[in-house]
Amino acid sequence: MVLTTMGSINSKDPLCIWEFVGLKLHDMVLDGLIEEEKLDTFNLPYYAPTTDEVKEVIEAEGSFTLQNLEVFRNDWDSYIKQANCGFDKNAWAAVLSTDIRAVGEPILASQFGEEAMDDLFRRFEEDVLDHMEKEKYQFINLVISLTKKR
Repeated sequence: MVLTTMGSINSKDPLCIWEFVGLKLHDMVLDGLIEEEKLDTFNLPYYAPTTDEVKEVIEAEGSFTLQNLEVFRNDWDSYIKQANCGFDKNAWAAVLSTDIRAVGEPILASQFGEEAMDDLFRRFEEDVLDHMEKEKYQFINLVISLTKKR
């Protein structure tokens, strides 16, 4: 059996893309555009285990033997780079914002209101590339190969 999941190199990895969205939501609270209570009560569970944590869980559960565990790192925007579409910085940021909006808007709008979404993703778009230039943000993917014990 082969599994793929989001992972991390260590439990204190830098910002994931959803934490960056959270920073933009916090900015909106500071600007009085959304209620602090709505942000405080919002929970978008996200956990990316380390390779050691994956190994420990597989061993503790006991039904499978770990055959292989590989880590793949991709920049947040690697798919845009690979497309080699000649985007300028603004177009690049717009694509990233649109992609994250497509995934996250339904749950975010249900908590913060549809009226806040345009502003949230405008803020995301304005700041995401500058933020990425300061830090080396990557998606970490774990590919896990297991066999069932007999």
